[in-house]
Amino acid sequence: MKKFIMCFVGAMLVLSLAACTPTPVKQSESATEPMVEASTGGASDKVPDPNVEPMEIISVYSSNEDATGLNQAMDAVDELTAQSLVDKLIEYGVLEEGTEVLEFDTKDGIGTLDLSKVPSSGTSGELLMLTAIGNTFTENFELDKLKLLVDGKNYSSGHIEHGDNDYLEYNRDYKKL
Repeated sequence: MKKFIMCFVGAMLVLSLAACTPTPVKQSESATEPMVEASTGGASDKVPDPNVEPMEIISVYSSNEDATGLNQAMDAVDELTAQSLVDKLIEYGVLEEGTEVLEFDTKDGIGTLDLSKVPSSGTSGELLMLTAIGNTFTENFELDKLKLLVDGKNYSSGHIEHGDNDYLEYNRDYKKL
C-alpha cells in the first residue's frame, strides 16, 4: 500500500510540474510581418513619466446633491498644505472663490485654521460646510480636532456661534446630517 501511495504522489508531482512549465510561443511560418499585440488601453499600457512630481492623495468632503449630508472624494494635490486643501474645498463648492488661509498651526493633535472668509448660509448649509471643513482637515492632517477662526476671531454667523472651547471634530456620520 505504501508503494502505491508513493507512486501516486510521485505521479501527481510530475504532472503538476509539467503543467506549470512554460511552453514556447509558436510563430506562424507563413507570416511575413511581425505580429503586433493589440493595446488594451488599460493601466498596464501606461509607462510612468519619470519627470512628473509625485502627488499627495487627499480626501475632500462636500455637500451631496440633496444637501442632506456629505460626499467624500479622493483627489490629489502637489503638496499637502492648508491652502491646497482650501483650494480643493473651493473647487468642490464648499468655500467661496478667493478664500485664503491666513494661518494654520497644529499642536498636540489640535489644528487652528484661520480663514480670510467663510460663506454664510442657512443653518443646515452651515452645518454641512463646517462638517466638510472639519472632516477634510482632521482626516488629511490626522488631527483630533480643529479650531476654526475667521479673520482671527472665533467662527460666528447668525446661526452658529463658536466660543473659545468649540472645535470641529471628524464626523463619522457625514453621509446623513
